[in-house]
Amino acid sequence: MKYIPRILLTFLLFGCDQVENILKYKNKPADESDLHVNERIEALQPNYAPMYGRLPKTTDQILNDQLYVERMLKLKGDKRTASKSASRDGWYYFYKEKMDTAMFRFNQAWLLDSLYPESYFGFGAIREYQGLTQQAELFYLLAYKMDKSDTLTKHCLYQIAEIKERQEDTVGVLRAYQRVHSRFPDEGVAMSKLGYFYSQTNMPDSAIKYYDLTISFDSNNVQTYINRGWFYFSSKKHKEAIRDYSKAIEKDNNSISAHANRALVLMNDKEYEKAVSDLKQCILLDPKYPGFHKGLAECYFQLGQKGKACEEINIGIKKGGQFKELLKKYQCK
Repeated sequence: MKYIPRILLTFLLFGCDQVENILKYKNKPADESDLHVNERIEALQPNYAPMYGRLPKTTDQILNDQLYVERMLKLKGDKRTASKSASRDGWYYFYKEKMDTAMFRFNQAWLLDSLYPESYFGFGAIREYQGLTQQAELFYLLAYKMDKSDTLTKHCLYQIAEIKERQEDTVGVLRAYQRVHSRFPDEGVAMSKLGYFYSQTNMPDSAIKYYDLTISFDSNNVQTYINRGWFYFSSKKHKEAIRDYSKAIEKDNNSISAHANRALVLMNDKEYEKAVSDLKQCILLDPKYPGFHKGLAECYFQLGQKGKACEEINIGIKKGGQFKELLKKYQCK
């Protein structure tokens, strides 16, 4: 019992300000407690909040803002260019998942030119990352309203989606490309990406929906045929997979991916003679890759052409393939 008063006294001596300093800002809050911590810190540190939290600034802060603007105008020439420069830094730190620093930079972009929409896209992306979806939507809507031509809107929304891809944030990727698709419903890239990432998250109905939608808008989208073909192959629908790979080859006979994937399906179906043709085309298109020789050797071996199988294995080995164990399998001399 003697120690309890000392603990309480120690806490009281810290004071409220020092307790606040112990709190740590969370770039991505995990629960309500983290959100409350962030709110308290943002109230004390306006740089952590969009548009500086709309809080009144001290004389020193106002002077520092003026000096920053003057320096940036001297370096960049005009407000718009300076704001774009600050936004580039904001996107960099957003990618690095340093949301406090990203917010600093987007606040600076807003300070330099509050009528340029890019900072609002930055605020929206950060708040969305932090789980504050209602705030995020408000900033996105502000940005849309300010970008009359939608040119910057398309650029920023795709940029956010691409960053989510690099961060390997599948949920964030789907949300980002859904946003692009909602704003630009005829954008083939967004539709194709949605198909691919829904297939990656094992949501077959959504995957097929967006693959089909992409092809209906752009029947020459080779990559979507390839992606849908892989989806069908993974779903054990080999006939449909071969159909899509064949369509991709019809559109682009130089697509290594289409030929290689069709060969894989044909080999799974024991259609070795047909697979040989695709693998030979792959070798013509990429003569340095040893793996195609391994596949071709397997086809020849299954067709009872042991001599050709051994020849292909030796060619693959010379190109750097680690296939020596196959020499025994094929009983090569």
